[in-house]
Amino acid sequence: MSRSTGLGLAVLSAISFGLSGPFGKALIDAGWSSNGALLVRVGGSTVVLLAILAVTRPGVLASIRRDGARMVLYGAFAIAGAQGSYFNAVRYLPVPIALLLEYTGPILVIGWVWLVRRQPPTGRTLAGGAIALVGLTMVVQVWTGGGLAWQGLVWGFSAAVCQSVYFLLPDLSASGNGDSPGTPPLVLAGLGMAIGTVLITLLGLFGVLPVVISTDVTSVVLAGFNVGWVFTAAFLVLVPTVLAYTAGIAAIGQIGSARASLIGLLEVVTAAVAAWLLLGETPTPIQAVGGALILAGVALTTPSPGAEPAEPLPMLGETTRE
Repeated sequence: MSRSTGLGLAVLSAISFGLSGPFGKALIDAGWSSNGALLVRVGGSTVVLLAILAVTRPGVLASIRRDGARMVLYGAFAIAGAQGSYFNAVRYLPVPIALLLEYTGPILVIGWVWLVRRQPPTGRTLAGGAIALVGLTMVVQVWTGGGLAWQGLVWGFSAAVCQSVYFLLPDLSASGNGDSPGTPPLVLAGLGMAIGTVLITLLGLFGVLPVVISTDVTSVVLAGFNVGWVFTAAFLVLVPTVLAYTAGIAAIGQIGSARASLIGLLEVVTAAVAAWLLLGETPTPIQAVGGALILAGVALTTPSPGAEPAEPLPMLGETTRE
């Protein structure tokens, strides 16, 4: 695989991920619960990815024995937590705003590494964090004393916390102990989805987050057209999840996590354009400026491709999304 192919896969992955919010929100607006749309997305993706694993058989049992505990954390936070919080956020907020709130996760990572690991950030990282925080205040518009629904803000920042927890997990695709190989990324994605599906189902059964999947829905509207729930749900499973994960994993292996993370910022742009075209959602001018500042700040906190810090931080967009 050439480097240009890796770049193309990274762009494809970011664009695919950016479509999850509009398609998920279309189901929510049609009467599904946020957890219902999430369960269909994660559960359907689990079926597809486990079928792929059944054919390829890339050392699943060995990976479970070696990294089972971390897989549980991955499924709980990177899958169920991040995606569940994001889908609940878009229930109350415009899709671009919800995604921008989730993308403050790297700022939380900086604070954790600084305060807990006693590793002070570089001047560039501090500048990026400051710029992103200024942009965040413009997006949320804290000076209005209202504006955005507080429920959406809570869910949006919850998504950021879940995202930051994933960034702080050890890299499961790295080599294991001795001659034992590390967990293959496809195994991590497939089993993480399965764990996330179980957790989401349990939350629904116990009534923590109710699951409402209405097959009686006759109208799911995107771009002014009734596309139906079957098409919307199938697209949500196959494109923003299965295709996005597999393309992203392949791209990272070819071009590295740092470069892939910068390309991953296209997800926010895609989500904003898709929400405008498909749902008619447009941010205010000041929120658009704030969003641009958040993206610029996050880009500054990400090491440039080729940089080799002595103790590297987890990279944005390494193998997980909302």
